[in-house]
Amino acid sequence: MRAISLSNLRFEIVKWMSREDFEELLTIADYIRFDTSRKRGIYRLNLEKCLEKKPSEIIRILSKHNISLNADLLNLLREKKPAAVISLKGSDLVIDGISTVPPEAENLVVWDRQDKLFRAKPMYLSQIVKVFEKYGIKPIITFETEQKISFETSPLFELRPFQKEAYNAWLANDKRGVIVLPTGAGKTYIALWAIHELKLKSLIVVPTIDLLQQWKDKICTMLDVPDEEVGIFGGGKKEIKDVTVITYDSAYLNVHALADKFSLLIADEVHHLASPSYRLIAECMPCTARMGLTATPKRADELHKDLDILIGPTVYKSDTRELVEDGYLADYEIRRIYVDLTPEEAIEYNTLMEKYRRYVDLHCINKDPKEAFKEVVKLSRSDPIAHDVLIARERARQIALGAKNKIRVLEKLLSRYKDKKVIIFSRYTGFVDKISKLFLIPKITHKTSAEERRKILEAFREGRITKIVTGEVLDEGVDVPDASVGIIVSGTGSERQYIQRLGRLLRPKDEKAILIEIITKRTIEVPLSRRRKTELEDA
Repeated sequence: MRAISLSNLRFEIVKWMSREDFEELLTIADYIRFDTSRKRGIYRLNLEKCLEKKPSEIIRILSKHNISLNADLLNLLREKKPAAVISLKGSDLVIDGISTVPPEAENLVVWDRQDKLFRAKPMYLSQIVKVFEKYGIKPIITFETEQKISFETSPLFELRPFQKEAYNAWLANDKRGVIVLPTGAGKTYIALWAIHELKLKSLIVVPTIDLLQQWKDKICTMLDVPDEEVGIFGGGKKEIKDVTVITYDSAYLNVHALADKFSLLIADEVHHLASPSYRLIAECMPCTARMGLTATPKRADELHKDLDILIGPTVYKSDTRELVEDGYLADYEIRRIYVDLTPEEAIEYNTLMEKYRRYVDLHCINKDPKEAFKEVVKLSRSDPIAHDVLIARERARQIALGAKNKIRVLEKLLSRYKDKKVIIFSRYTGFVDKISKLFLIPKITHKTSAEERRKILEAFREGRITKIVTGEVLDEGVDVPDASVGIIVSGTGSERQYIQRLGRLLRPKDEKAILIEIITKRTIEVPLSRRRKTELEDA
């Protein structure tokens, strides 16, 4: 006799049956389909229909067809209460045993007509459970949602008051949500505390390969965990342990294999999770405990708004100035030095920008600079002239951001701060190369090998070198040693980039940190600087 279980309510019947027996069977089960290749009918026990029958009657009907009930299923039927069986099948949450759901769950699930069951994205598990319980439906989850780690943790740190507030705010929101703290404020320690306190198998998603080892080192060192207990997935490794650190790329490509192995999802630099591809990670993981960490969740494409669904809303936020006043970050000041274009640069810049502006005046409805630029980008897909003026605008931007007079100012600043640790930031790799060659300063760009970068940062940390010039590669996802002075010779209007660069200077120290922007007057760079400053103040 074949038994039906909670994890599988389906059963097959091979033999022919009468019309009366078929109709009787449909009083407790649903007919799914006839498998022509195997010549058998496939049915599903319907727990809603079973509420109308006594367990003894259900057993009698099934026994006619050589079908039995296992003990757990029989006990559930004896309770005579509505129930739904929730399973994880691949990257789908499968809700079986019922044919209707409460109204509040209708936007969370879809009805699978072929298999006659509901399907949902695994990330909706906790919401579905809450709705079912509210309406008196007992959720029977057939997989482990609180998977515990197999080793002990012993934290070698204590949370600072603001970190404790952030952690408690996350707990109070059902262990879901985003924690927003400036670079250098110790977001990592809040995540480590969650691993220690909850003891849940944890998947930590990070944006870069550099962060894989950095996170592992922090876990092993600060939680006193043996090296072999923490896995790294990415950069050529595919280790799956109770606590695993993985890149966004690897998590996206392997999410179906990872979905049932973890109960706590931690997303570092969580703004990446909202991207059109990486959101699959959050959608396919049934983890009810989810923590996002970032210095700023905002994205230019506005997709950060989806983080509320993917991982939870912002539950705690503290800005840089607040933590400086409390003594947790170094005090700082921001200076702006304005330079002129050379006459030759000014002529070329103005000619290129005039070409772009004429096109905007003739073809763009919206004259706001940001919106007009978006319009030109759209038009460039079909209009070669629009494509040409975009190239002209980009060339003008390069002239402004790489103005020759910036080099003269930089030379004076390097002389003034010759005894300080200084990081120079540039948007363009070509300008990084130029500065490195002129002043014999080690450079780090996307072309720098991992080993060379490690050696440069190690020498900077130890004080063997005191100056570094870099492109955007150090803006995020790299543990950069602290510096006293940051010089932005060129950057974007991005609030995130600005906060990240400021954060490189803010580890507590006896002296005030200084962030200097060198800005070319009467160019496109002025509104860029104004925009990032405004967004930082509004953050």
